[in-house]
Amino acid sequence: MAGNQQLRVLQALDVARTQLYHFMAIVIAGMGFFTDAYDLFSISLVADLLGRVYYHSKLPPNIYAAVTGIALCGTVPGQLIFGWLGDKMGRKRVYGITLLLMVVSSLASGLSFSKREPKNVIAVLCFFRFWLGVSIGGDYPLSATIMSEYANKRTRGAFIAAVFAMQGFGNLASGIVGMIVSTAFKDSHPSKIDYAWRIVLMFGAIPAALTFYWRMKMPETARYTALITKNAEKATMDMSAVLNVNITPDDEAVGELARQGQYGLFSVEFLHQHGLHLLGTTVCWFVLDVAFYSLNIFMKDIFMHVHLLPRPDWNEIHPLRRMITITALQTLIVLCGTLPGYFFTVAFIDRIGRVKIQLIGFTMMTVFMLGLAIPYYYWINHSTGFAIMYAFTFFFANFGPNTTTFIIPAEIFPARLRSTCHGISGAVGKLGAIVGVFCFLNTDYSVRDSEKNYSIRIFLFVLTGCNLVGFIFTLLLPESKGRSLEDLTGEIVEADPSRDANEIVSPQHIHTVLL
Repeated sequence: MAGNQQLRVLQALDVARTQLYHFMAIVIAGMGFFTDAYDLFSISLVADLLGRVYYHSKLPPNIYAAVTGIALCGTVPGQLIFGWLGDKMGRKRVYGITLLLMVVSSLASGLSFSKREPKNVIAVLCFFRFWLGVSIGGDYPLSATIMSEYANKRTRGAFIAAVFAMQGFGNLASGIVGMIVSTAFKDSHPSKIDYAWRIVLMFGAIPAALTFYWRMKMPETARYTALITKNAEKATMDMSAVLNVNITPDDEAVGELARQGQYGLFSVEFLHQHGLHLLGTTVCWFVLDVAFYSLNIFMKDIFMHVHLLPRPDWNEIHPLRRMITITALQTLIVLCGTLPGYFFTVAFIDRIGRVKIQLIGFTMMTVFMLGLAIPYYYWINHSTGFAIMYAFTFFFANFGPNTTTFIIPAEIFPARLRSTCHGISGAVGKLGAIVGVFCFLNTDYSVRDSEKNYSIRIFLFVLTGCNLVGFIFTLLLPESKGRSLEDLTGEIVEADPSRDANEIVSPQHIHTVLL
């Protein structure tokens, strides 16, 4: 569609001032990520309880791997399937399905029972957590695409980053809920421990359920309606309503849009235009998730080996006392490292740029991981310093590639393939998370206890290498800061900057809420 001027409705979106609806969209989309993070990371907090209740000690290695990794396995088909459906059926139409599946799977995980043998509860739990992973995976491409297509080009990066930042609050909530539940049950009869892990897992359904109605009320994005279904008039009406403006319709553009030829995902033209971009987004997301998820999910295991956490005492009457310590330490790491990283990204991404922040993040993660790995045996006797370095690693993961790998694929691909390509990038990323989790488990359980510190140190060096690979492949990505989505993808030439909003909307009908 190169050579055509940008549609008025899309230009209106790009120049629109920040309004109340933008913030509503952030909350509605972000609540899915709140639930995503809560569900993915809370399982590590309750793993000890599952072992105590159903195995009277710790979980066997294969069971521990299944319980902690099965949701990640589900995210891969979830991202691919729902990403593709988002481009074929519309972003909104499948958006509510992912959230509904998330609510049902969260509740069902906590209600996992078995009549035959208590240990079969673990199998039932893994079944529902797989489907929970499918819903989480589907939420990634849909939320990113919807927010990128709603936002204006001046603050688009901050809006998408704000949606993703809800992941940090979900991580924080998992620690807080874990502490509250552990404290409530710590002096109760040991038989009540079975209720504790169920409550923690089921809590994830609450925030998702609260936003289901509002997801259903959201209109389809103007970019999908105009560029994919070729209905510029409906796109104009939808955006006029939600942005509280009266946008002048493009009557002539409707017929012109319908005549445009468009290339597909497996075409030579896509390979020429976006092949390197897709390679860059997938590889960067893969290596980032190898490091991010293994360090996050197995935080308590690593901290135990450097004496930040006590080793589990399987003869202890109330293992919930240890869970309080675990959740408190995780909450502290999130407050000091994880959340500030998200906040910095929201504040600076539209000033510094996506690619620069990703390069800075990979670089600083390399520095701090080397700072953990090289003097690793020193940190065993100075565990507080280890925790501080660990927190800085998460700070630069979030003020860096953990956020930007989510943002960039939602901006640099054509509208008709945007959700699909984001789903592909995210699915490959979650394959990295699976590799990291299962490699860590294999390393942790395949060596004697006296050798575990050595294996963790080697693992940190491997993760450092992943960061260096991510730095190199980031150089394949274009900078999208301040540019129209259509100009980035070559679908429509960006309108002349001299055309301001007064030529596109009727000023007497504008009711904006300024920042």
